[in-house]
Amino acid sequence: MQETKLGTVRIAPSVMAMIVSLTARSVEGVREMGQITRPPNRVLQRPDTGNAPGVALQVRNGKLAVDVYIVAEHDTNLRKLGQTLQRKIRESLDQMVGIPAEQVNVYIEDVSE
Repeated sequence: MQETKLGTVRIAPSVMAMIVSLTARSVEGVREMGQITRPPNRVLQRPDTGNAPGVALQVRNGKLAVDVYIVAEHDTNLRKLGQTLQRKIRESLDQMVGIPAEQVNVYIEDVSE
């Protein structure tokens, strides 16, 4: 949330989660978004959380924690793919929203055949 002389600007966590999902899908080596697999205590929807295909996002003290679940292409270096996703997601959130991503956790759930 940002206060200005004109009023307040609020960006819903679900909007930020969608930015993450779209960014992840655009990265070479990502076949599709995966299923979100979270511990049961994180399943409850709270106002400071957002979800999009393959993404769970939480706002903590003005910073973001993002979990990204993907299916990778079979001929991809998975470690490099994870690092590229972390970098590009951080850049997208900073550029589009101006809120730092404190954590970007990438879960490679499967590899396509």
